[in-house]
Amino acid sequence: MSATGSSAASDTGLSTTQTRMLRADCGALLTYLFILAYASLNPFFGWRWPEAFTLFSLPKYVVTFDVLINIAAYAPLAAMLASVLRHRAQAGVLKLAGSVQIWCVTVAACAGISLCLEILQAFLPGRVSSSVDLLANIFGAGLGAALVLAAPGRLLISAWQQWRQRYFSAGDMTGWGLILLALWIIAQLNPAIPFFEAGHIANPIVAGSANPNVPLVLLPQAAGIMFNVCGFVLFVALLLPPNRAVMLNVLLLLTISVVLKIAMAAMMLKEPQMIDWMAPARVIGLTSGLILAACFVRLGFRWRAFWATLFVFAGGLMAKITSIYGAFDETLRLFYWPHGQLVNFAGLTRWINEIWPLLAVIFLAVLFVSRREPH
Repeated sequence: MSATGSSAASDTGLSTTQTRMLRADCGALLTYLFILAYASLNPFFGWRWPEAFTLFSLPKYVVTFDVLINIAAYAPLAAMLASVLRHRAQAGVLKLAGSVQIWCVTVAACAGISLCLEILQAFLPGRVSSSVDLLANIFGAGLGAALVLAAPGRLLISAWQQWRQRYFSAGDMTGWGLILLALWIIAQLNPAIPFFEAGHIANPIVAGSANPNVPLVLLPQAAGIMFNVCGFVLFVALLLPPNRAVMLNVLLLLTISVVLKIAMAAMMLKEPQMIDWMAPARVIGLTSGLILAACFVRLGFRWRAFWATLFVFAGGLMAKITSIYGAFDETLRLFYWPHGQLVNFAGLTRWINEIWPLLAVIFLAVLFVSRREPH
């Protein structure tokens, strides 16, 4: 840490570790805000002047599931914003006196964000501005901010920070890597997305346009999955402190992801898709990728960053080349989900899965160039 960096940390009243966490918290807040904007404004085309503003009138029907989703969507946003404001107030950066004032500022900010998004929805066909949605968002924001600012919430944040410091490295970039890891887990919640591939399980190449066991089809797919798996393992290894059991932690993470995917499939899909998930190319790619990664995790920090960048780039490129995309409507036909918000969920998770390799390559390249090995 340079003298300038130490001085900046002391000027704000925060330690170096707390400053790093605060930057990561701000990054997580912005990331969640982008996700919220995507869910609110999808599909982003067909803008037209509204015939009437329905925001200021009560809807004829109120769907309980939509109300709960709106509450749940803004509770994390308010929780993250309140946490950032509280830390900045404690450091003397912001002049906010007490939890009540922080709660009011947080709820007001979330209400303003919700109001702007609801107004913008009026200009999109297929989206309806609703006063019930706005009120549910505000209620969720108030609930989320209260949970963080109350004593149990502060204890929970402290426990998270201790867990973060204990199990992950203290590098400047670790917080951003954890955000990418969280995005990867969110993408896995879509049961129609196969592990470490582009496209979806309704891929026409599996449906009969070509035999998936033909070497010219199987080998490129297996190679892409192998590169993706190896790159992912090295990516996780860069977030862990030295001498941590990398392969054991990665296997635990993959197991949790599989369990989540199976649980989501049981709730959302019309029929099980285990045969598609465990196709020969995926089994070969996953197994060979783990074996290859077991060799590369023994390298030094910079070499792991170097090879992780190459593997993630090669895997993402191979996945795009070997995957055949069907229409988005074909993917939706796999689901049985009568509660609504399916298009937003499927579109968001698929978009995250598609862009994740690019974000990971940028992160890994910056990590390699920075030449700083965490301790």
